[in-house]
Amino acid sequence: MNVIQRHIKHIKRLMMLFILNYDFVNSMYIHDKNNIFREYLRWKSKVSKQESLEEIEGIEFSKLPTVVEIFNHARMQEILDEHDRRSNLHRNNKRFLGYLGNTSGFLQLIELPMSIFDDLEELRARFPNFSTVIDFYKEQFALSLLGETRVFSASPLLMAGPPGVGKTTFCHELARLIKTHFELISLSGMTASFVLGGMSSGWAEGKPGKVVEAIARSCIGNPIMVLDEIDKSGGDKRYDPLGVLLQLLEKQTAKSFVDEALEVQADCSFVVWIATANYVNLIAEPILSRFTVIEVPAPSDEQMVKVINSVYKKILKNYDWGTKFVDQLDEAVINKIIESKMGPRSIQRELKSACGKAVLRTQEQQCNRESKLFEITLDDLSVSSTAQLLIPQQPQIKHGANIFMPIFSIAPIEQEPEETIVFWSVREVIFGQETDRSHHLVGYIHRGHSGRVTSAIQEFDRSSMTVKTKSGRVYFLKGQPGFNADAEYVWNKWKAINDARDEVDVTNQYWLMH
Repeated sequence: MNVIQRHIKHIKRLMMLFILNYDFVNSMYIHDKNNIFREYLRWKSKVSKQESLEEIEGIEFSKLPTVVEIFNHARMQEILDEHDRRSNLHRNNKRFLGYLGNTSGFLQLIELPMSIFDDLEELRARFPNFSTVIDFYKEQFALSLLGETRVFSASPLLMAGPPGVGKTTFCHELARLIKTHFELISLSGMTASFVLGGMSSGWAEGKPGKVVEAIARSCIGNPIMVLDEIDKSGGDKRYDPLGVLLQLLEKQTAKSFVDEALEVQADCSFVVWIATANYVNLIAEPILSRFTVIEVPAPSDEQMVKVINSVYKKILKNYDWGTKFVDQLDEAVINKIIESKMGPRSIQRELKSACGKAVLRTQEQQCNRESKLFEITLDDLSVSSTAQLLIPQQPQIKHGANIFMPIFSIAPIEQEPEETIVFWSVREVIFGQETDRSHHLVGYIHRGHSGRVTSAIQEFDRSSMTVKTKSGRVYFLKGQPGFNADAEYVWNKWKAINDARDEVDVTNQYWLMH
């Protein structure tokens, strides 16, 4: 009996046990130890390429999850032997081998749940303005289910539409239905391709890009990767920040993608790509042609009724205190939210805050509150009936809802309705969640001899280079963008006070296109 036959005989015994425990595989594959499944992966990486797996008696491969070779595990091991441990190439490959563990480079492909079409209809009820997108995925999944496996796959999709319609949130929810890994890659202000494709290990700071790292970390071969705000990438076109997508968005070329920091081929052909954009005309044609483009409009008033009710029910479901509230919102409350023109991404925050106000109000009005469910009223809402939230809503902080705390006192807008700002730049701030974002001017005010961080930008007139902020103040952008120590000091203090989680310099959106 040769080595392969002895190995197969041993695997048969293990796999029969594995089949009995298959229900636990999906939950155990990434985080918990499952030595039987890992033994299967090790064997699959070593078995002869010419031998058909179906011919091995006693193993029911139809009951096993689909796994494919994503990383060349053997080549990564060779690199460790060939290069000094102090070299960047050695360190990068060693780190990735740690991510991959005992998978031998074979990663699981997530399969579509049998309930996917019902799940998509439920998603349609919550995101009615995404009906065309949902129809697109129903068609894609219908084709996927025709194959021998139910592997989750879909052609690249670009969702175009105004800010705040819920594009990123929809992607999160789709990934939750599929139960696959979700990776959001913000392209706003991205200036070089190494963010996606990695930087050569020859550079001191050379490290792998976000694409292969997301696959290796999650140990899933077909994650959802969202290229957020693809129309806002910028920088020196000599380095073509989106050029790497020309390979990644085509299945044939993506199969042999080489991240410059690893110098090892990785099969990225199973990645499901979604991009978001506000302005399709700003995207280069070679990139745009690789996507199916679907316009996502802002919800109509009729659709907003469904959106608001859906968000409210989701809040009640996600929190244990949700059972203490009535299960339907009052029609007047819904109408007030619609009239405020609040974006879908802000509704959940506002309704959750209103729930807290309802509890406090009811506690003051009656002693025995356990005999009655709480209900949100108009008095519990802090929104007004004006279109004040065209730009992503500011996160609430302890000093009051929807207010950003300045560092230094600023004259009332009635006294100083206009200001001239120099050495200016524009920063996008990310708060608690990826969807909580806003743009702010950072610069120097000569008249006050001080740095300034403005409230969120609401309007920008490129012809006059003026910005109107949420406070109503108008700023004139004088000269080219620049750096000022006082402005940076104020900016760093401002971020700490307002609990900013992350930032992106988006000055190029206001200057390079001028």
